[in-house]
Amino acid sequence: MNEKTKPFRPGDAVDALGETAGDFVLPLCLPKPSLLIGEDLAMIVLDTIHGQRVGLPLSAQGAADLHALLAEALRLLQARDGGSIQ
Repeated sequence: MNEKTKPFRPGDAVDALGETAGDFVLPLCLPKPSLLIGEDLAMIVLDTIHGQRVGLPLSAQGAADLHALLAEALRLLQARDGGSIQ
């Protein structure tokens, strides 16, 4: 994993239901994803609007990092324009 990868660019990504090589974009997913956590692996399970289920594997640390990132993003979104953020 020492080799550098290209950054993800949504404009260059393909639909996950079409081509499978390279970066891809999932179709719109329904709310309330499932989170499965094991000793070494976590899995986010999303249901797409097409009735398919997609599992996204993460390390346990990756799941914790994602939680912290989303919590911070939601906190920033809840701040009013020009208001303070706690």
